[in-house]
Amino acid sequence: MRKNQVRILIFFFLIVLSILPIYASKSKADVIPLDSTGAGNFIPMEDCSLIMTNASVSFEINYSKTSNKIFLSFNGNYTIYNPAESIMMTLLAPFSDDFKNLESTCMIKSEDNTIPFSFRERDLDYYPWDEYISGNTRKLLVIEMDFPENDSIELEYIFDAYLNIKDYQDSVLRIFYDVGTSRAWNGTITERVEFNLYKKQPDSYLNSSYDNYEFMIFDIEDGQSYVWEWKNEMINTDSVYISYSYYSEWRYSFGKLFLILFYPVGIISLIVIVVLLRRRRKRKIKENFAS
Repeated sequence: MRKNQVRILIFFFLIVLSILPIYASKSKADVIPLDSTGAGNFIPMEDCSLIMTNASVSFEINYSKTSNKIFLSFNGNYTIYNPAESIMMTLLAPFSDDFKNLESTCMIKSEDNTIPFSFRERDLDYYPWDEYISGNTRKLLVIEMDFPENDSIELEYIFDAYLNIKDYQDSVLRIFYDVGTSRAWNGTITERVEFNLYKKQPDSYLNSSYDNYEFMIFDIEDGQSYVWEWKNEMINTDSVYISYSYYSEWRYSFGKLFLILFYPVGIISLIVIVVLLRRRRKRKIKENFAS
């Protein structure tokens, strides 16, 4: 009976020790939630010969502690070239539900002419470019345009929005931009993505050295600018982002202290139990042999 109890105790320690490293990884500041918050590139509704030759986008992000909000202004400029005969094409721009007030402030222009658009829920059963959109809470901005033969059209996409910080308590807020959607177009692209952050700076951001982009950080008045650039190439990265951690500080500190203290104690306790168990077994063998 006691042997079974010891085995159960050892099994319990092994489970606890295996869970603790997972808890530690989830306590770090750069954990990304499943549902991401972002605005996306324009995507053609169907396969076509159109080429997005250039994209230059910027986020102006202002952290307001008094209002418990993060205010965003987005400005995107895109150049789309049609190398074939003229065509009417439907374009989609995905964005997250988390952006408040976006639909009422959004505007799309081409050569100073306002282009009509509509919003709709993401159609998972039909959407042809689903592989280029990350996250689950996405809506679609939809426009229809004529693209003349052997000509380029420049689009400007702007909006103002805000995020409620209280919606991200004990989690991480990641604001990202879908650069991977450039693969939905033919040819290569020259692209610049800029996050201008004022006051509070991010806890983490994308800066991977293995991909083919140039990353820079500049000082600006009352903040910093985070910039990613690609020059005439096929983009491999799916998205760029900045993120803020809103984990409760005392919970994180307690979890870290608990991990630091309990993890070695657990290992030592397990070793002691194993040693005592082996000594007990040897003692019983000797007693049985003596009798």
